[in-house]
Amino acid sequence: MITPAAIRKRYISVEPYLAPLRTIVRDTLQSFVDREGYAIVSRIKSLESLAEKLESGRYKGWPDLDDLVGFTVVVPTLSDEGAVLEFLGSVFAKVSLRARGATNKAPDVFRFDGTRFIARLRASGSPGRESLEGITFEVQIRSAFEHAWSVTTHALSYKTPNVTWERLRLASQLKAAVEQLDIMILAFEEASLKIEASNWPVVEARRRIADRFAGIVASGKLPEVMAPKDWSRFAENVLDLVQAAPGRPRRQQPLAMAEAAIDAVEDELAQLGQTGAPLSISLWQFTFASLCKAGVVQAPLDDRWPVITPELEAFYPMVREFVPRFDLAS
Repeated sequence: MITPAAIRKRYISVEPYLAPLRTIVRDTLQSFVDREGYAIVSRIKSLESLAEKLESGRYKGWPDLDDLVGFTVVVPTLSDEGAVLEFLGSVFAKVSLRARGATNKAPDVFRFDGTRFIARLRASGSPGRESLEGITFEVQIRSAFEHAWSVTTHALSYKTPNVTWERLRLASQLKAAVEQLDIMILAFEEASLKIEASNWPVVEARRRIADRFAGIVASGKLPEVMAPKDWSRFAENVLDLVQAAPGRPRRQQPLAMAEAAIDAVEDELAQLGQTGAPLSISLWQFTFASLCKAGVVQAPLDDRWPVITPELEAFYPMVREFVPRFDLAS
């Protein structure tokens, strides 16, 4: 691609500052996105991309260019957008905010319309940073669905000379689907109430385990510190453990299996009395030991390797000979 000499000359004059600016901003964002479980993508606009952007005729001059360095923060749902904006405002000097839905758009038009935070580095007084602090950069906030749509359609639509009505139509339809998915995620709890449930004993068994164990914790019979991070995953693991026991065909009588697991734990807690469950083992390990003690679970399990730690063996010696097990030494 041929680019005008004047544009090339101006780009070359700022290019040495773009990579250092990208590093500073990315490092500032990284700790935040790591903590929140988001993702970050960054790029430096190429000379060719810049020239094509200027050819659109939408920019009055160089001060209007705000995305020579660009970042995208990918969030799980659009409800996370506020937290990102709050963080950006706390660490950068905001130039402008182009909020989602702020541009005019017909109801039957579907195109990218994500939130864009335009900013500069805050003045630090550090020698050599003045040139970096004068360059604006852009931080886009996209949902995971939006980001997937943007990346894939850009690769399919803009990197080919094959411009057709059909391709543009399909890209628009995909964006409509993305928008619908984001709306459904935001209204997940309300929307799920409209779904007619089907009978599936495995789901009911997991729900019963999660509810009963959460109730045991809430009652104080088990310390709150033993509550798992994810009750759904805990319930699934407990039911899988009972189903994997010898002589128990998978997916048969899951409700009875759930009740057996709950009864075993409640019986063990009754025997422990005021001493309570040992805090050096997880709730799943305590449940595993209770099931072994009650004879609900026996070795060998079907394609399961339970985590048996020295702490668990100290409290429940009967699990010392349980094999096969997860190899802690490897």
